[in-house]
Order: sequence, then structure tokens, then C-alpha cells
Amino acid sequence: MPLRAALAALLLVGLFQSGPSAQSTAPPNRRLVIDSMYGPDLFQFYCATCHGRDGKGRGPVAPSLRGAPPDLTTIRLRSGGAFPRARVEALVTGASDPPAVAHGSREMPVWGPIFQGLDPSDTMNRIRIANIVEYLESIQLAK
Repeated sequence: MPLRAALAALLLVGLFQSGPSAQSTAPPNRRLVIDSMYGPDLFQFYCATCHGRDGKGRGPVAPSLRGAPPDLTTIRLRSGGAFPRARVEALVTGASDPPAVAHGSREMPVWGPIFQGLDPSDTMNRIRIANIVEYLESIQLAK
């Protein structure tokens, strides 16, 4: 079931990130890996469909999910004032032990294996994850 949820999420990313061309009659070429390694670009491409462009959990597919995506701008506040970088990275990659209850259904794609399937470069995938986590840290609300 986790693979099915991940593939569905990738399909949603492609649908919401690429629009049809007004000039072309061929189906649009939906890319699953973007060239940019910039954290905000990665977040917008891979995460915003569920978590919203502002990270507050109001993305375009959020209403169709079983559980509401969390407000990612309050991670630091919900963690006692310190941003839990290692825990966030583990949640994004699927390495958290035990798995997060909210991610038990794997409704949120676990990006570590997805990135690995899309790009065999471990180095590039570690950079992608680190840049997404760094971006999440940068959008935290003040105390």
C-alpha cells in the first residue's frame, strides 16, 4: 500500500505542477524531477499540493485527504521552541522510528524512497532532503 500511495502522490504533483500547453495537441510532458535544488522550489514542486504554498496545510488536494496536512510553519512552536531538524528529516525520508502516527497510512509520501527511484544519486537526494528541511526551518513562525 505505501508504494500505491506514493505513486498517487507523484501523479498529483504532476497534475498540479504542469499545465497543458495552449499550442500543443500532444499530452504535456510532466516531469517528476526538477532541476532546481533550491529548498523553496523543491517544496513548491513536491510538498505544496498537500501542505499549501505557504506550508499551512491548505494545499489544493488537502480537502481530499483522510487527515488534514499539518501546518508546517508551527513545527518549532509545537516542539518547545527548537526546530527538530533530525526528526523532520526522518519524517520526510521515512526513517523515523517508530513511524509517525499520521504517516502510518503513508498518505504523505515518504520522499526518501521516491527521490531514490527518480534519481539514483544518493548525494543529490541527500541534498534535496536537506534543502527541503532547511526551507521548512526558514518558514517557522516566531515564538
